[in-house]
Amino acid sequence: MKVSFLIYRNKFKYFLAVFFVFNFILAQQNYLDVNDIKEEWKDFTTFQRRELVGYTTFLYNEGFYERALLAYFQYLYKYPEDDLELATYYQIAKCYEKLDNWDLAKNYYNRIIQESIPGSSYSNAAKYQIHYVNLVNEKYDEIIENTAETTDPYEMIFRGYAHFENLEWKKAKQSFQAAEVKFDHNHYSKLIKAWYRAIKSAENAPLKKRTPALLSSLFPGGGFIYLDQKKNAVGLISSTILLYSATFSILSENKKGDILLATNRQSNIPLDSGFELIGNNPFVSKDYLIPQSMSISKRNLSAIAPPVALAIGLQIASGWKSVKDIDNANKKLVKKFTKRVRSKLDINRFMDYPFPEFAIK
Repeated sequence: MKVSFLIYRNKFKYFLAVFFVFNFILAQQNYLDVNDIKEEWKDFTTFQRRELVGYTTFLYNEGFYERALLAYFQYLYKYPEDDLELATYYQIAKCYEKLDNWDLAKNYYNRIIQESIPGSSYSNAAKYQIHYVNLVNEKYDEIIENTAETTDPYEMIFRGYAHFENLEWKKAKQSFQAAEVKFDHNHYSKLIKAWYRAIKSAENAPLKKRTPALLSSLFPGGGFIYLDQKKNAVGLISSTILLYSATFSILSENKKGDILLATNRQSNIPLDSGFELIGNNPFVSKDYLIPQSMSISKRNLSAIAPPVALAIGLQIASGWKSVKDIDNANKKLVKKFTKRVRSKLDINRFMDYPFPEFAIK
């Protein structure tokens, strides 16, 4: 009996040991190492990443650029050294463009150039966008300087725009011709030919001449009217009218006064038998035509000299200024033409180059 109890007790211990070992093995399978955890969360983080990319793209496309900026920076923080890092920089720069923060936009484009392979689509797109920012901000000389040795057709296009804005027709045409040869495609040739026509029109633009400006100045404000300087013309005409009005007022002003003949008979009344005083009042015969009182007037001609001289001086000065302003007036005239041309032949027609896409493929 005692032996049987010992046998059962040993079996129970053996069974209990096996049970604990089996549970220990099962328990070990519930504890995952770091790699297992990363693998398990991989699907979840991929979903989060896609959601953030989609949300950020939505904000940008809808024009919420400030909120989009925050989302792009959040992406960089959550996913450092991600495949979309350069594309994120590009979108950040585009947001700053939309917000007219040109300096920060250029900073991020330069960052892409520094961190990408030279000549890659990322580097080129950032380089083109810097030219675009300079073009919008009228930094034409900077574009010309940065594209001096280029063989890139897109950069040649930007160079042509810059020369055109600087009123350098020949150089603009040469840049567009070089770009057309490099592109060697009917699509770009069609776009560039429109520029040839625009340059020809600019070369033949009717400019203001010095002789008509001088002759127009013979009429007060005429020179300014010829140069389309309306404010100056109105100011000069108004001043001239006031000065000549003052002159005519002075000419018509008389020093008037009545002198009684009775009190001034010694100096004013000729002695004549037809004149006599009755009760200290002058009396004349029927045939004597001296009035009882006499009015005198005197015009002060010297007083008109200053306004007349000032009016003439203003007219001469306006004529001289009209002739001097011919070059500026022509430049403004051509600038108005170039602005109209650029609005019709916008640079965006040529901005079809590859750029970093903020999208998960």
